[in-house]
Formats: sequence, C-alpha cells, structure tokens
Amino acid sequence: MKDIERIFFLSLLLYIRVVTGNGPSPVIGCEYGSVLLPCSLSFPVIEAIWDFSFNGRSVKVADFRNQKFSIIRKEFHSRMEWSHNGITLTITNLTMEDTGIYTALIYDTEYTKHEISHNLTVFNLVPKPEIKREECKGDGQCDYTLHCSVPSDSPALSYSWKYRDKNSEYHHYAHGSTIQISSPNETMTFLCLVQNPAQENNSTVVIERKVNAENERLQVAMMIAPGFAALVLAAVVFLCVRMRRENKKKEDITYSDIQSFPQGRTNEKEDITYIAIQAFPQERTDENLMIPEPLLCPVKTYVEIKRYL
Repeated sequence: MKDIERIFFLSLLLYIRVVTGNGPSPVIGCEYGSVLLPCSLSFPVIEAIWDFSFNGRSVKVADFRNQKFSIIRKEFHSRMEWSHNGITLTITNLTMEDTGIYTALIYDTEYTKHEISHNLTVFNLVPKPEIKREECKGDGQCDYTLHCSVPSDSPALSYSWKYRDKNSEYHHYAHGSTIQISSPNETMTFLCLVQNPAQENNSTVVIERKVNAENERLQVAMMIAPGFAALVLAAVVFLCVRMRRENKKKEDITYSDIQSFPQGRTNEKEDITYIAIQAFPQERTDENLMIPEPLLCPVKTYVEIKRYL
C-alpha cells in the first residue's frame, strides 16, 4: 500500500469513527520501532482472537486460548508479545507492511463476544534533511534562498523553518521547503524541520550578519593598519641605525705618511720637491674640541715645496 493510500485509508477510518462514535482507534508507529495495541477489560477472559486486515484482506494472526498465546502468521514470529490474557499486543521491529487494522475478538466466561480494533499506520524514518543556500538574483528584496530537502517523496512529510540569534530559543519562521531571507544584522541560525506523524529530523545553517560597504572598508583598514605601522617602525629603526653608523665614521683626521718624490729642477736657483700628504680617519678623543668636519676616507694631497739655492 502506498503512503498516500495509507493516509486516505486512515482519514476515512477516523471520519467513520467520528460519525458513528466507534471504530478503530488510531495508532501511529515508525519503521523499525514498536507499538502497543492496548485493551483493558474488567471481566475475566477465556479466549481472544486477533485478526489483521490489510488491502481488503483479513487474516488471523494470533489467539489466546487456555492461558496459552499462539502466533499464527510467520511474519510476526519473534515480533509480537502479549499481556493481560492476550488482549494487549506489542509489535516490535515494525515494517511498512504492518500497516492495517488489528481487531481483537474477546470472549468472557459467559462466552459473550467483545470487539476492539486498532488502526495502525507505520511511517518511514525521516532522513536528515539537506539545506542548500543560493544567492538571490533579482531586485534586491532577498539575499539568499534556502532549499530544504530529503531523499523521499512521501506526501506525509511536512516542512517548516525556525530561526534564532546567538543563544536565544528557536522561533517559528515559515512553512514550506523553500524560504527567501535577507542578510541579518546579527548572525542567525536557521533550522529546517522535516516530520511525519511518527518522527522528525532537522538540519541547521548559519547566516552571517550583513556587512555594508562602509563597515567593510573599516574592517579592511583595521586589518591593514597593524602591518603598515610595523612597516613604518621598521623603516624608522633602519634609518636610525644607518645614521648612527655614519656618525661613527666621521672621526678626526691626522696627517701622516709624508712621502718624498724625485726632485725636479726648473732652473739652477731653485729645487722643487713634491710630497704627498695622506689623511686617515681617527677616533675622536675629546668631544669638546672644535675640529672641522673630518674626512670619510683616506685622501692624498700633493704639495709643492720650493727650495732656493
């Protein structure tokens, strides 16, 4: 039986029960779960017979007679338990094929028949939903479109959205699998809830707060400022070190290494001698001496000395 047929059948039975005042009591179960089909009677029971109706068929699944409970249908072996003289059943490890009407025919000591029915609907497990976020392409009324989906086409599934900011409680946002939102002023969490009558599952997505152009420029400037300040500081330190090294080179100069060169005569009455004076840097020993600006490197100067005979 398809899901839509089960839902229609369940709705029809509920409608009959409302109109007539009696009928199967609805019971909802989840695949791989368990359900209880209860019954409470105040009189002694000598016999109980359980029938299962599905797809227009009715079969006997179990009975209780002479204080003994017997499971007749093999598909319920090891999955059906009884209590209260066989008038209460527990079905475990549910399957989709367990959906149907379970009717108990109960006989008291006077052999009077009593009938109790349960309409069991088993639903699939709800898979964990997947959320896809897409940017809106329109007139700017929205920033994002959120799509929520599960790998199932069951019409019994319903979708809804909730939201919260920071550590607040979740609040209802909208129904449906798709919503459109604008970037919030504060970071918000959106939750997609997918559920059927027996189970639910959810997933969340975080939407960061909206950052306008001015705030974005301010954030960029704040990110660049520390690096720029460090660069300027490094340049200042480099210049200071360089100036200090240059000042150390500017020391006092003493004159030494006077060398004599071959004499040349221009006439008989005078001798001309050329000497070279080489200056070398020397450390300053007295800071208070007023000495002209020293040389930065050795320099040779040639001086002409005339000697008259």
